[in-house]
Amino acid sequence: KALNRIYLNRLSFLFDTTVTQALDLVDRKCISHITSPSGRELYQIQRSLTEFYICLNNCNYCTCASFSFHVLRKGQYMCKHKLATLLSSAMGLCKEVQYSDETVALMLEGEG
Repeated sequence: KALNRIYLNRLSFLFDTTVTQALDLVDRKCISHITSPSGRELYQIQRSLTEFYICLNNCNYCTCASFSFHVLRKGQYMCKHKLATLLSSAMGLCKEVQYSDETVALMLEGEG
């Protein structure tokens, strides 16, 4: 537990309140790791029953407005959704889902 506190303190130092918001997403099991037969990977973060954000696997990118504003314009390191995908993946808490290549392509286009 002491080690967990050390890690949480370090994350809080680096990401301020974003880490709390990201851990809330992890706790609520909102993150799915999506793969396709051709090897495409992305993360889907559930916002509501019908809405979600997409984070790319190998780069710092999220479809949320906070990413556009705080990360791209204000220089924040990453949004809560991207941090949640990293934490969830590291802890082995992502829902693993496989979709067809066509479905993943539509998700990347914002239509899936």
